[in-house]
Amino acid sequence: MADAIEICNLALGKIGELRISALSEPSQPARFCALFYAQTRDEVLQAANWNFAIRRVVLSRLAETPKFGWAYQYQLPVDCLSVIQLNAWQAWEARDLYEIEGERLLTDQESAQLRYTARVEDSEIFPPLFVEALYTKLASKLAEPIMGSRSKAESLLGEYDKLVAPLAMKANAREGRSRRKLPYVESDLVRARYGV
Repeated sequence: MADAIEICNLALGKIGELRISALSEPSQPARFCALFYAQTRDEVLQAANWNFAIRRVVLSRLAETPKFGWAYQYQLPVDCLSVIQLNAWQAWEARDLYEIEGERLLTDQESAQLRYTARVEDSEIFPPLFVEALYTKLASKLAEPIMGSRSKAESLLGEYDKLVAPLAMKANAREGRSRRKLPYVESDLVRARYGV
């Protein structure tokens, strides 16, 4: 797959700029690539539930409880960019189930099994469509400071938003489906009636 320099060179090629050999070289393109690369990578990772970046962890409850509003708090993993599921509930389904404050997850749940999108720094494991999404978004950030072209930057960002990212996310979605936990599973009425 592609390393960080190759991804930066793909982005530079997209704006018609010459290649670089290292992020530390004393050229303007290298300096801007070094400035924008990690931030842009994390933005593209956070934009979707990329399968290669999904991690699972059982969080340990912190001894200190929240001052109010929630019964428990858990330390999020240092590489957590976004929460996907808590205790088998999708983040969008888990309304009123938890809240993120800083680097902690607050909840009334006595245990916390977390699926999340991790910060992945090893570009060698990036799938090709993620690489394309990343270098297109990176090119949109490089276009204005290197070329002085706001219109090129906006055009590339539009390409990312309308073409690259949706195609990449669609391909990523075909790689698996998560099991959906039905709302009645947590129902006190169902538990009482059927002894679940």
